[in-house]
Amino acid sequence: MTIPRNAFPAIFSNLAKASEKQQLYVLEKLFSELSESMQLKSSSRKVSPETIKNQITEDLQNQYPEIMKKAEYTEERGVHRALRWGEKVTTLQKSLIDRYLLKGDEFFVENDLFICEACGFIFLGKTSPGLCPVCKAPEKRFTKVS
Repeated sequence: MTIPRNAFPAIFSNLAKASEKQQLYVLEKLFSELSESMQLKSSSRKVSPETIKNQITEDLQNQYPEIMKKAEYTEERGVHRALRWGEKVTTLQKSLIDRYLLKGDEFFVENDLFICEACGFIFLGKTSPGLCPVCKAPEKRFTKVS
């Protein structure tokens, strides 16, 4: 199945929502702008997948290590868990964008995108996973992006 071009604004909107949940506000803004630019042909600023990839790379190489270093001083398990989930989801987002940049629209042929509403994990496949590999949310927490 090929995902129609008019579905991309919804995909990037969901990625923005997932980024917000992970408190990755720069990435949230970029995904939101990309979604809006795909909705409005006359948008003054278009965000490319390369721009998003660069921001994700920056987050993984610099932001997460810095935040995790600061989090060492807290004993709150929730803080550590949220950071690990965010890092895993961000790593997976980078992998998906790398594959999209390599394959273009062929990347979506015969697959659908599913997003875990609990942690933002993005899955590409024929059906959603039974359990989120990041946060262990059940299948019903996955939204199919069409």
